[in-house]
Amino acid sequence: MEESISILKWKAFVENKQRKKLLVKVIWNDTDKLTLLIPPNMKVNAFIKDEKEGFLFYDIEGKSISGPIPSILPSSALEDGQILLKAISDGTVTAYGEKINKNEMNALH
Repeated sequence: MEESISILKWKAFVENKQRKKLLVKVIWNDTDKLTLLIPPNMKVNAFIKDEKEGFLFYDIEGKSISGPIPSILPSSALEDGQILLKAISDGTVTAYGEKINKNEMNALH
């Protein structure tokens, strides 16, 4: 059984879930590196990790982005450019803020 999937396979899965096209964007700061799946009109420029609220994202003007980020891939969920299936099953990687169910997990294999 596979232990990881490609980012492109995950992107296709998330796009099919909401029927929206997404872009892959890599963003980092002093503490972490994230790979984001975002809609083309969402302009993410910076982020911080809050202990209570998780990741908070900001645009180029410094305004908080209130809309949900379709998928956030922390560097801990990636290995050799692949997403670890364990990170998806334990909820570290989500699709539209929700943990995917067993049927969807089986479809990813």
